[in-house]
Amino acid sequence: MAPGIVLIIVGAIFTFALKAESSWLDVRVLGLILMLGGLAFVARSRLKRREVITRETEDADGTTQTEEKQVVERRVE
Repeated sequence: MAPGIVLIIVGAIFTFALKAESSWLDVRVLGLILMLGGLAFVARSRLKRREVITRETEDADGTTQTEEKQVVERRVE
């Protein structure tokens, strides 16, 4: 989550505090893109990931059977 916050801060500096002009680069648009990327990064890091864990065993005759299913929820970091 920290890289997302850094992107938001750098984007805000480009958008609101920097007064430089270039013929090929719009600094305000670059700042907005960085802020949106930072927001997306923070939002993605707040989501939970769901995993389904299955344990499969193979019988003596070669058939596969599922013994156990478990749903694990955890934060993506």
